[in-house]
Amino acid sequence: MTGKILKKWKWYIAAGILAAAIGVSVFLFFPRPKQEGKKPSGGPALQVSDTKTAGSESIDNLMSSLGIHKVKEGVEAPGFELNNLEGRKVRLKDYRGKIVLLNFMATWCHWCRKEMPSLQKLYDQFKDKDFVIVAVFSDREGAKAVVPFVKKSGYTFFGSSGLLDPTGRVDTMYRITGTPTSYLINRKGNIIGMEIGYRDWFTGGTRDLIDKLLAAE
Repeated sequence: MTGKILKKWKWYIAAGILAAAIGVSVFLFFPRPKQEGKKPSGGPALQVSDTKTAGSESIDNLMSSLGIHKVKEGVEAPGFELNNLEGRKVRLKDYRGKIVLLNFMATWCHWCRKEMPSLQKLYDQFKDKDFVIVAVFSDREGAKAVVPFVKKSGYTFFGSSGLLDPTGRVDTMYRITGTPTSYLINRKGNIIGMEIGYRDWFTGGTRDLIDKLLAAE
């Protein structure tokens, strides 16, 4: 009786070992399914690497990869008129026919200052094309605060399109809750994208986007 039980247990053990060996073989030699829907870490503003070629991407896909919020098609940018740093009246409509980067900023804003060098580089690359940076300064002191800052900093990226909004009227129109906040506006005067917070505007992906917007209009 004892011999039969021992043989029976030996058979169970052998079968278990065989099953385990088969399982290990399947795990090692057969590909496992890929996990769908997992995104790289880095937050919502994950940017395209400077080395990535974005020539085959659509504008929408490129904006998405850059973390720029796409705005519903056909939304016209609210029109406004403000004084520039030279005291002349400037209207947003004056730039119809160009690609506009509308940037709401302030001289006291840390993240605005951090963003300015990349805006200058972007301006230097595209200033001879139909591209303009319109900078709306929300400093309450207006020209008294902005003009000395600009002279000292040496930034030229806004040229005559550095505008003063000391009352916050235009900020309210665009529902600005913090600076910097930027809007991309196409040649027709429609908003196509929005960025809240700091961005390095001179990445390869951003330059590809501006190139595509200029070519697409």
